[in-house]
Amino acid sequence: MFERSKKAVSRAKRLIAVAAVPALSFLALSLTPHPSDNDAKALYVVSGEPYAGVDALAGEVFLTDSTGGLVSREDGRDLSLTAGSAVTVIHQDEPISTVSGRETVAELLERLDVQPSPLEMVSVAFLEGAVEIRIDSEFVFYEHTSTVTEHETVYQYNDRKPEWEETVLQEGSNGEYREVYEVIYQDGEETARQLIDLVDTQPVPTIIEKGTKENFANNGDSVAAINTNTDGSGTITLENGEVLTFQEARTMKGTAYTTGGKVGTRTASGTTVRVGVVAVDRNVMPLGTKVYVVSNDGEYVYGFGVAEDTGVRGNIIDLYMDTYNECIQFGVRDCTVYVLD
Repeated sequence: MFERSKKAVSRAKRLIAVAAVPALSFLALSLTPHPSDNDAKALYVVSGEPYAGVDALAGEVFLTDSTGGLVSREDGRDLSLTAGSAVTVIHQDEPISTVSGRETVAELLERLDVQPSPLEMVSVAFLEGAVEIRIDSEFVFYEHTSTVTEHETVYQYNDRKPEWEETVLQEGSNGEYREVYEVIYQDGEETARQLIDLVDTQPVPTIIEKGTKENFANNGDSVAAINTNTDGSGTITLENGEVLTFQEARTMKGTAYTTGGKVGTRTASGTTVRVGVVAVDRNVMPLGTKVYVVSNDGEYVYGFGVAEDTGVRGNIIDLYMDTYNECIQFGVRDCTVYVLD
């Protein structure tokens, strides 16, 4: 039997199919035993609406998906029509118009005295407001076989971003291997099959950048409150509701620097200079220390920083800024440096 695609499985119970026969928009094939030799050997059942009584079907029914692709075989009997539909029957290139009763396709053909030969097949297309029935000895449809490979999710970790921050760098997509065969039925039998399309798409992973830095705040976040415990530790509550915890608060002389002249773009830690990098005397403060810096005059909040650079001596903290003018405006200020956990 034929392999179902995921798309088609969800439609199987509605008997939705697409015709490869000209003028048919949906197609499924049913090889049905008939009481007399004058009946057709195969019945194509087509439905864009739930016209077919699927629960009552028995025999072989070929289901196709919305592209005309054959995806499975199910048991099925005859097809029930809805009363009051305009019906056109085309047999031997001669059209016959009628209105359907509450009857099956076989009963309608018998009422019209249309007798398909044992080598003919019947196709039924439910069009908008009408039913079209064609009787012929040849039909063409398409068989789809598909295998889907689920894509992976890959995380890239960034120790400069907070642990709660995730950024999707690349949207993923599943891979698919699909073959499409054109299949010809003549006189109720499959007579030809040809591979007409092959798709082999590799899966693309979803890539997510995830921060790993704990106790982090974005520069520019306003401070709502600072609470200090008796042992010197405490918390910094930001306006956005985030709470930072610190081990101690130090008073240090704050200066500012930027790139240019003899100052390059690489820090003593090997990272790239940026806002949030501070330079310290490593004998006073170890590299890698996370800090939160505010000026004691209340005019400047530098915010979150990491000691990644050197070049100063003693109890000085040198704050990286983007421009020379910012450095001049900051000048030299006494600062409170909160050493974060």
